[in-house]
Amino acid sequence: MQADSAVKEIAVNYNIKAIIWVLAGTGIFSLIFTSGRLLDGADWVWQIIFFRYLSGFVLMLIIAKQQKVALTVSAKWPTHLARALFGGAGGCAAIYAAANMPVASAAAIGLLDSVFAVVLGIFVFGELVGSKRWLAILGCLVGAAVVLFDKGAFQGSAFLSAPAIVALLGALFLAIESVFIRALATSENVVSILLHVNFFGMLIFAVPAIYVWDMTDIYIKLLLCLLGPLALIGQYCNIRGYRLAGLSIVAPVGYSWIIFAMMIDYVLFATTASYVALIGAALILASGYLLARTPERV
Repeated sequence: MQADSAVKEIAVNYNIKAIIWVLAGTGIFSLIFTSGRLLDGADWVWQIIFFRYLSGFVLMLIIAKQQKVALTVSAKWPTHLARALFGGAGGCAAIYAAANMPVASAAAIGLLDSVFAVVLGIFVFGELVGSKRWLAILGCLVGAAVVLFDKGAFQGSAFLSAPAIVALLGALFLAIESVFIRALATSENVVSILLHVNFFGMLIFAVPAIYVWDMTDIYIKLLLCLLGPLALIGQYCNIRGYRLAGLSIVAPVGYSWIIFAMMIDYVLFATTASYVALIGAALILASGYLLARTPERV
């Protein structure tokens, strides 16, 4: 009996550490995703993403050389490429949906990515998700939906419209990317993962970035390169989290981006959240706590 309790306590400790790592990664990427608004550059988001990957790849080359890591192509490079492709496709779908329907509605549909990821984790990795964990996941989902509904989600927009379907596909693509991240995090060296994802991401987004190349001057391009080191820290945090716990734990933590977005809006743009939004945020936090305290099979 004591042995079972000790095992459960160890599992809970791993869950807590994983959630803290992914929370840190989500907070960092919330800042990165705000960069377009800060720089008033919604029209050249492709360059934001491209220069983030470009500078990240260059920095990883330097780090790999300092740590004397051999610059070899991983035997799992197809998995790295698939992760970059699905992540890029999911990001593109989200951008398209947000540009052609209310942003809050597009974001609300995107909430399904974590649900998809949990289901995929059950089938791909054989994860065991009990009733308490499903309740915690549902709480995160409902809390996020409350915040987005307060911002106007699904008010006057058709769910079966083309942008909505694209948003749904984007959520599925991002869920599939989560599966690849989990698989790589438990089998590959962190340096190798970061090198491959930044390399493939740089190649994928080079074409659209070049298409809108003239929208920014050299100073803005250099400024965007600063996003690379920040993104590397966020990627590192996410990898550490995905290595410690299954998708049913780490995937719902992604809903915390809504809380970070509210904080950024308040600090940088003096936008105060409504009481309804605060209730939704509190529900996400409470559900996250319950998620951390749920061992397997419970």
